[in-house]
Amino acid sequence: VHRAGPRKDIYYEPNEVKAAIVTCGGLCPGLNDVIRQVVFTLETYGVKNIVGIPFGFRGFFEKGLKEMPLSRNLVENINLAGGSFLGVSRGGPKTSEIVDSIQARRIDMLFVLGGNGTHAGANAIHDECRKRKLKVSVVAVPKTIDNDIPLMDKTFGFDTAVEEAQRAINSAYIEARSAYHGIGLVKLMGRSSGFIAMHASLSSGQVDVCLIPEVSFALDGEYGVLQHLEQLIKNKGFCVVCVAEAAGQELLQNSGATDASGNAILSDIGVHM
Repeated sequence: VHRAGPRKDIYYEPNEVKAAIVTCGGLCPGLNDVIRQVVFTLETYGVKNIVGIPFGFRGFFEKGLKEMPLSRNLVENINLAGGSFLGVSRGGPKTSEIVDSIQARRIDMLFVLGGNGTHAGANAIHDECRKRKLKVSVVAVPKTIDNDIPLMDKTFGFDTAVEEAQRAINSAYIEARSAYHGIGLVKLMGRSSGFIAMHASLSSGQVDVCLIPEVSFALDGEYGVLQHLEQLIKNKGFCVVCVAEAAGQELLQNSGATDASGNAILSDIGVHM
């Protein structure tokens, strides 16, 4: 695996390059920062023709969605706003149709900001470009607040997610402590990983039980979660539970359904709890 960084040789002639940026899937804190920095870096390398593809892969084929010229002046302050400056959407057209559009637009470099489903699509685009022997670089920028990509030291948006999650935990703590035998239950997102739940629980210092998908657990029995909660209530009068959305899936019925990006739709552990 090659780490990011400067290289001795540059493959493209910068003044001949057309670079495109597209954001797909859901929103994530820091998206606009990444768009801004990609534009800044491309201009530093001498690339003048930079465009944004609106509303994810949909922008490659849907009539009425036009590519947006990007420049330092245009994106200079977009990091001060949330969301995506380019817009997002899930799903999209067939890979062949996207590559047809890339060819027609004469795009040399495509920066794809997205999650698991998006990068499965980006990989398919890369394969189709190689099949057609196109000189197109497909650059994947992982977008996930879940921090669940082993090759990445930390994914953008994760710290913000943990910080915001602590607000919910603090509220649950106050409610539980104020109620007679109160139990505060906080369910946090994270797909199939428990990084947000674990880090938010440790950072807050107010969580008694943290349930994550990486560690299996039983609800009933001598060493079950319910028995432990009962003991906590007896000892301190209240407790706070933080549960990752994918925790305990083995205890629930799996629908087998997927969302528009191809991700499995998880059963709701929060309702079950």
